[in-house]
Amino acid sequence: MGGNNKFIDKFSNVAMRVGGQIHLKALRDTFATIMPLYILAGVAVLINNVVLPFILKGNALVNAQYWGTVITNGTLNISGLLVAPIVAYMLSQSKRFENPLAAAIIALSSLIVMMPNVLEVTPVGAEKGVQVSGILGFSNIGTTGLFAGIIIGLITCELFITISHIDKLQIKLGDNIPPAVANSFNVLIPVILVLAFWGIISTVLFVCFDTNLVALISKFIQEPLRKVNTSLFGVIFLYSLGN
Repeated sequence: MGGNNKFIDKFSNVAMRVGGQIHLKALRDTFATIMPLYILAGVAVLINNVVLPFILKGNALVNAQYWGTVITNGTLNISGLLVAPIVAYMLSQSKRFENPLAAAIIALSSLIVMMPNVLEVTPVGAEKGVQVSGILGFSNIGTTGLFAGIIIGLITCELFITISHIDKLQIKLGDNIPPAVANSFNVLIPVILVLAFWGIISTVLFVCFDTNLVALISKFIQEPLRKVNTSLFGVIFLYSLGN
């Protein structure tokens, strides 16, 4: 019993330290904030694929399923766009940064900067895809871009806060200026520098390697973690059956 208590105490201490880590805390608060959207998306998918097919058929079914499709598009399929600004906002609040809204806005802009400028899409009824420029696809801003949103949001917030604390880069207009205008000018140069930084990275990846950061994060981080998670679940499931 004493050994078990010591293990539980050590595990609790480690869990408390991990839970108190500022970046993990920001992630926790981010997903707690958007959890209702994910729950709604799950309900929409359930209704679209289980409930409605029992009730409707043909065009009536297709028309009714449009409700679930647009709900999913506005929740689960924009996960990356939601996570990037919210995680930056939560992290900046934890760091007691005076302008967390600016951190959220620049995180969202940074994520868009890192998106591919040309996408291959397949028109409705067509068999072959065509390349289209100047659009955002759900394939990048949804669950595929979730890790990209997290990573870019955290890095952008850290860079932005660090640069914003450099006094020489602040544009101070005086005490008679409205606070909103003054805050905008105070972070003007940091915003330019951070977005220029991401723009350079995006350009190098596209020109030299014909890729983008979202695709790299999905390939080398998100997909391996998903396979590890699936394999781990399978091992646990088989172990439970054997016992």
